[in-house]
This record gives sequence, structure tokens and C-alpha cells, in this order.
Amino acid sequence: MFKWVLKKVKKSNRGFTLVELVVVIAILGILATIAVPKIGNSRKKAAIVAHNANVKILMSAANMYYAETGVSAYWTGDNEAGGGNDITWQNYLEEWPVIPDGLDGMEFETNKKIDEKTEYEVTIDTDGDIIITPGKLSQPIN
Repeated sequence: MFKWVLKKVKKSNRGFTLVELVVVIAILGILATIAVPKIGNSRKKAAIVAHNANVKILMSAANMYYAETGVSAYWTGDNEAGGGNDITWQNYLEEWPVIPDGLDGMEFETNKKIDEKTEYEVTIDTDGDIIITPGKLSQPIN
């Protein structure tokens, strides 16, 4: 009797049946269908967090500049200080930040959207008010 059971176990242990493989593939497909949209949304959220961090860095650099000089300025990433100032953003930033990938089409002002040509701009007025364009973005609702 024991030999017969052992023979049956060995015989049926050759591999997976077609039904078992189809079930496993179906389960993997369902998991992939659930996971892929979540990954895409996570990338957009990460891009927004990176953008908001860039805005904070630019705000800190502009605050340091104004505290040190008390002069208005207009900064872009083109290595020039605006308003005839001889102090550029390079004294306050190691490198000019770039807009993170994944934000294309997001609105940052009325009727203005981020595209591949969008760059950060910093405006410091004579009162010390700092405007960074594009400004902070909110997380997508999900």
C-alpha cells in the first residue's frame, strides 16, 4: 500500500498543470492592473515634492540675498543677475534647479501650464517680497 501511494506522489509531481498556470497568470495580471496606476501616481507625487523642495531652496537663497544686500533682483537660470546687480544667484546656490520630469500639463497660474520650456524665475522686489514662478504645487487628489 505504501509503495502505491509513493508511486502516485512521484507520478503527479512532474510539473504544473495548464489550469494551475492559467490561474497564476490571471492572479499576476490582476495584481499588475492594480499596481500600475498606483506607480504612475506615485511618480507624479514625487515630482511635485521635488518641485516644492526646489521652490523652498530658491526662496531661502532669495531671502539670504535680500538680507545681505537689501537690493531687488530678478533671477533666472541664465547666470545673470537682474536689475544691474553684480551679485548673482551663484553666490547663494550651487546650481540652478530644473523643473522635475512628470509635471507637464500641471497648472501653476491662471491659464499657465508647465511644459518643457518652463523654468524657475525668482523676483525680489524693493520691499523684500519674493515671488517664485512657478510656485508651489498641490498634490493631486486621489
